Amino acid sequence: MESSDTSGFVLISVIMPTFNAIETVERAMLSVQAQTYRHWELWVVDDGSSDSTAQYVADCAQQDSRINLIRLSSNSGSPATPRNEALTRARGSYIAFLDADDAWATHKLERQLALMQQSKAALSCTGAVVVRDQGQACDVRVPPRQATYASLLKQNTLICSSVMVESTAVDKRLFPVMGHEDYALWLEFAREGHSILGIADSLTFYHISANSISANKLKVLPYFWRIYREREGFSRVRTLLLTLRYAWLARKRAIKHIRA
Repeated sequence: MESSDTSGFVLISVIMPTFNAIETVERAMLSVQAQTYRHWELWVVDDGSSDSTAQYVADCAQQDSRINLIRLSSNSGSPATPRNEALTRARGSYIAFLDADDAWATHKLERQLALMQQSKAALSCTGAVVVRDQGQACDVRVPPRQATYASLLKQNTLICSSVMVESTAVDKRLFPVMGHEDYALWLEFAREGHSILGIADSLTFYHISANSISANKLKVLPYFWRIYREREGFSRVRTLLLTLRYAWLARKRAIKHIRA
């Protein structure tokens, strides 16, 4: 059995929300267990799954004491709720996010931690290989070296499963319960002046389904309207322009994935 003793080392808390993810959660969890950096704890929060996801995670926790399972009694309808549940319990000096359908390269945590400590960045993201359901890579996303509030308003260059943040920067901050809650939180960090480091290395495998590629982008427009209008406090005109620009960029990226 793996031990949870990390005395003398920087502990990284990994947060993974799950919901009916039995087909992908093994891949995600194995990518955490395969990390060259061994000093981590994994908080898997099952959001009321009706399949065997929670039982699989519970069995893994029996074999590796670094794995912790939290079960929510019913589905919350938003990944913000399970992520926030784990944030209140995370003990690490750094917090990394990984969705149950994504995965990491084996040296992801080691490389990201070293670069964050070297640059003193409070928040970072990595490059990512975009992978279709069939396992075919269809794109590579490389974040800018430095993301700012202004650049994030144009486009969200942080893939959630690639993000790691210093816990002191998080403090008692939580994901807002709304559509695209991760984007809303990254904007908050940037607005408050936190340094956001972009690591070009493709250390994350971001899995997309055919449904997510071809989904009607119009249905997510209210999410961005709410973020820009209610959280960022922009005028209706600026909110409309930002929302339409975001939708246009998202559509271009979706077409690229379909044609790849």
